[in-house]
Amino acid sequence: MNEAAVVLVLGASGPVGRCFLERTRDQRIRAIAVSRRVPEQSWPHVTWLQHDLEREPADVRTGSLVSFGPLAHALTQVEQGRGLGRVIALSSASTQFKRRSPDRAERRQMAAMLECEKALKNACRERDIVLTLLKPTMIYGDGSDGNVSRIGGLVRRLPFVPVAGRGLRAPVHADDLARLTVECLIAGADSAGTWLLAGGEVLTYPEMVRRIAAAEGRSVRLLRLPSWLTKPAVRAARLTGRLKDVSPAMIDRQAMDLVVDDTPAREQLGWDPRPFRP
Repeated sequence: MNEAAVVLVLGASGPVGRCFLERTRDQRIRAIAVSRRVPEQSWPHVTWLQHDLEREPADVRTGSLVSFGPLAHALTQVEQGRGLGRVIALSSASTQFKRRSPDRAERRQMAAMLECEKALKNACRERDIVLTLLKPTMIYGDGSDGNVSRIGGLVRRLPFVPVAGRGLRAPVHADDLARLTVECLIAGADSAGTWLLAGGEVLTYPEMVRRIAAAEGRSVRLLRLPSWLTKPAVRAARLTGRLKDVSPAMIDRQAMDLVVDDTPAREQLGWDPRPFRP
């Protein structure tokens, strides 16, 4: 990348996006960040464009696109064809774990994500655009992620947290993804491809809950229950307006190993994520 590099950033107001803007502050990279709402924070190297990507792509011409938001937005931006030569997009390793979920909505979501990945790859190939697709496991950090924050909320609200399995987890910190994105921008075509990414530490689901509780300054009581007993309780709680952010399918996944082999990214991209520190 040259000194005058300008990058269009989608999803800049999310956890990874905010870390990315912070990391590029001293990288001689200028960013045009798209947001539907006025941002809470500004940086001298960032120009904010208030725009609704659900309606249409941003009318911006840059050589590079970095997308931390919905893949569909990255796809429409590429299809607009405004001089792009480089795209780095964030997807999810959940496509490997939720494709056969008992939850119909989750299956539809994963099918749509995989279809969007395929369409984005084809669109970039047809336009001779270098594409890097990052597929991390559970993302945490910045206090606004969906997974760790959800568990933290349960720790604060409940006298005990039910646990239905000891599946393995390898959470990825948002700032590690931001750092890798900057490195991929600098590496250019050498970072092209689809990359599975895991965090720097593998731990069981109960240990992850304990670690989150400790970060909240709490000691958590774990109640080990089989999923067949926990799921009816979750359904009953949802009917009364509680635990709306917890689904029966999530209970099943507590016993699943949601980890990936990220050896290629470690060897070829220098991926070196931190241990889990919520």
